[in-house]
Amino acid sequence: MNLSTLVQTHDPLQWLIALGPFVVLAALAAWLWRVGTEKGLGLPTWAGAGVVVGTWSLAVALIGFHWDVGWHADLGRDAILFTVAHTMILIGLAGMGAAGALAILLASLERAPVGFRLRLAGRELRVPYSALPLLLVSAGAQAGFPLDDWWHKTYGIDVTMWSPTHLMMIGGASLAPIAIWLMAAEAGPVGTAKARWWLAGAVLIGLSTFQLEFDFGIPQFQLLFHPLLIVAAAGVGLVAARAALGRGGALAMVAGFLFLRLLVSVLVGPGFGHGFARFPLYLGEALAVEGAFLYFARWSSLALAAVSGLLAGVVGLATEWLWVNLWYQHPWGAPLLPYLGLALLMGPVAATVGMAMGRVVGGGLAGVPAPAVALALAVMAGLLVIHLPARQATPARLTMHSQQVGASHTVRDRNGVYSQARDILVTVDVNPPAAVRGSDWFELVAWQGGGVQHARLVETSPGHYRASGPVPVGGNWKVLVFNGRGDVVQAAPVSMPPDPQYGLHEVAAPDEGRAATFQPASQLLMRESHGGSPLPALVAYTAFVALVALWVAALGWAFQAVARQATTEPEPARRAARRPAIS
Repeated sequence: MNLSTLVQTHDPLQWLIALGPFVVLAALAAWLWRVGTEKGLGLPTWAGAGVVVGTWSLAVALIGFHWDVGWHADLGRDAILFTVAHTMILIGLAGMGAAGALAILLASLERAPVGFRLRLAGRELRVPYSALPLLLVSAGAQAGFPLDDWWHKTYGIDVTMWSPTHLMMIGGASLAPIAIWLMAAEAGPVGTAKARWWLAGAVLIGLSTFQLEFDFGIPQFQLLFHPLLIVAAAGVGLVAARAALGRGGALAMVAGFLFLRLLVSVLVGPGFGHGFARFPLYLGEALAVEGAFLYFARWSSLALAAVSGLLAGVVGLATEWLWVNLWYQHPWGAPLLPYLGLALLMGPVAATVGMAMGRVVGGGLAGVPAPAVALALAVMAGLLVIHLPARQATPARLTMHSQQVGASHTVRDRNGVYSQARDILVTVDVNPPAAVRGSDWFELVAWQGGGVQHARLVETSPGHYRASGPVPVGGNWKVLVFNGRGDVVQAAPVSMPPDPQYGLHEVAAPDEGRAATFQPASQLLMRESHGGSPLPALVAYTAFVALVALWVAALGWAFQAVARQATTEPEPARRAARRPAIS
């Protein structure tokens, strides 16, 4: 095994990428030391340091996360736990906690009139309210790493984004921008507008993270979740931005989001040599929210949230429909229409949460009754999980035939075994033909052989389908007939390499024809997974649910506390909170 294999890069020098962020952090620290946080950021020292370190950590974790997902899609499972991408994720998650701790340290040193007092070892600590949820999301997300290692040792190196241990890490990182945004607001209502504006895009990045399941074009879950997640992110994020920042706030959040996502997609795609991750546009949703705030400005906060969320759902889904169909691998079509009611309901409830957040970040009270926010969060959770158990496969049977296109060539797979790689054209007969009619997608997908490739299956006669183009087989390539239709997400193997580590035999391309039956797609997309003790699963799912509840409760408490502080604190104290003791 050579060094490149050990670090999972074609060039071991890519490990220097993990050092690059520290160079950036040092440069930021030097700049702030020279100009001061109030002049440079409009924030007191404790908040400026926390916001800078927290934002830096988010960027490091985001790049590592996208890199890791791109790696798995293109090249398969990890050889070791601490890959370059994993290291960057861990640095980012730990950095979020460091940001919270640094804010506490500096607030205590400068005796800033913020947060609550805590005596520790005879010393008084001043804990900004926003620092507590930041510490909690960091600690919980980092706890996902050892749990994830235990999970994989028990159940195999499955490659999936929405496992409980992965969701712990992703969820913590996704909520951290909200805590950092709140930290900028907690610093005081005057002089912090600049920070609150440029942090808005990071908040929408975090809220959109779970959509990466669909952004790389190999979803293991129903397509109905795609619009649902987009509307949830838009409802919370864009309404919060408009309420916090005023006119143009929602559009500014979208501009920041698009800039950051494009930057990361280009870096991980052409830069690191992986697939280009798609992302939503959010422009229609932002315009709908801006319009609602203009035309219904006299309405109560709760009513304004409801109409903003509804318009974001209606207008946003229409514009995202066009956008998704332009460049996503799996366009939205008529089969998705029966499920859009879920997304339309998601809009108002998500906007209710966003309105409460935004009013506080803007320096006031939430403006929405706490029971309404709690109910909205519960409905959001219900909408997000209601279809998870419904994922299924049908008993339809397939007959596949393949034909080589062009010449073959010799390649070496991940186990050091040489084989012949080639391109094939595939035809598929489906029985009964109605089993795949009206599908969200019906295609061939090839992945983990050095990229991800798709070929649509086009019906040429009843029940008979021909691929729109060739797909590669041999080497590390895995090829499936892949079908999604409502709650059905199913697949059948076309070609799979042998995997001696897991005792899996080769599935050869069907040159002579082969019959198959659809299976749940996850069984083939996570081919390496297997059964094991139920204890890791019990611990992981329990920890995930408990952490989400703790994180949401901590953020809710922090938002309420910051709102009370902002509306009851005398102006001299607010000015003192913004005055840096260190420049």
